[in-house]
Amino acid sequence: MSGQQNIRILLVEDQPLCRLGVRMSLANSGFGCVLEAEAEDVRQAIAYLEQYGQNLDLILLDYALPDGTGKDVIDAVKRLGLDVKIVMLSGEAGGATIQQLLDSGINGFMSKDIRPEEIGTVLASVMQGHDFTNVNTMRLKHDVKSDMEILNTLTRREMDIISLCAAGKSAKQIAEELNISAHTVENHKDSIFNKIGVKSTSELILYAFRVGLVS
Repeated sequence: MSGQQNIRILLVEDQPLCRLGVRMSLANSGFGCVLEAEAEDVRQAIAYLEQYGQNLDLILLDYALPDGTGKDVIDAVKRLGLDVKIVMLSGEAGGATIQQLLDSGINGFMSKDIRPEEIGTVLASVMQGHDFTNVNTMRLKHDVKSDMEILNTLTRREMDIISLCAAGKSAKQIAEELNISAHTVENHKDSIFNKIGVKSTSELILYAFRVGLVS
C-alpha cells in the first residue's frame, strides 16, 4: 500500500457526467491521488483488476452498473486477493443493501448527494484506516428495518416473479416458466406493486436491485 501521496484510484461508474464530476472533485480536493483508470461496467472493472489490480490503492465504485452491481466487483477483489480499499459511491443502494455492503468489508459508503469538496476528505480518511459512511446510522437502521418489513410481506411466488422480472422476462414468459396464466402473473405483479409502493415493472426492478433482492 502506498503512502498518503499519489493514491492510485480506479473509478467504476457508468454515467459519463458522474465520472466527470468525480474527476473534477478529485482534481480540486487537494487529496494526493492519481486516477489510474475508469471503467463503465463490471466487465471492464474486473478486466482491469485482473491485469493491474495489484497497482491500485483504492476503488471508487458505483453500485448499479449496466451488467451487474458493485458487489460483483467486490467479489472479484476478494477472489484476486487484492490489497485495496473500496469506497462505494451510489445513489441507488437502499438501507438493506448498504448494510450488506458494509458487512462485506467495504471501507466506505458515500451517497451521491455528498458535497464535491468532501470526497477528498473521505478518501483520505479511508486511506488512513478509518471506515466511513455518510449515511446516518439511525437512518440506516430505519431503512434496513423498513426494507425487511416490506420483504417479509412478499410470498415465495411473488419473490420468484420479481426475480424473473429482473431477468427481463415478459409476463407471458414468466407464466410459461411458472406454469400459471399470464393473468395470474399480472395479479401477482399488482399485489407486489401495492406492497412495495411502485407503479411499474421498471420501478420494481430498480427497487429489487436497490434492496439487494437481486444482483
